[in-house]
Amino acid sequence: MIATIATLEAPGLRETLHEDEDDNLRQAAVEVLRTSGYIQLRKLRCMAAAGVVTISGLVPSYFLKQMAQELVLRLAHVRQVKNLVEVRTAVFLAVPESSPEAWRLA
Repeated sequence: MIATIATLEAPGLRETLHEDEDDNLRQAAVEVLRTSGYIQLRKLRCMAAAGVVTISGLVPSYFLKQMAQELVLRLAHVRQVKNLVEVRTAVFLAVPESSPEAWRLA
């Protein structure tokens, strides 16, 4: 697909194709975190640009910060992960599992 993009002449088309790829990559990153089985990863934010995915937000442990990075890094077309996730162990409180958000900020 990169070779095809390089040969296109229409103004703005190259940027549109890259924006679509970036949006697809961002959506894939959000989905892999949402379905990971780690409730705390569901609220992380993701951005993508040119194969670089930036993840940000808060988690209660360094394990979860690393897990988020590894899950996103495994996705196709990810060249690099910028992990801006912050670890704040004291600010997470457990709430009943029946709640729509099993973890929330205090």
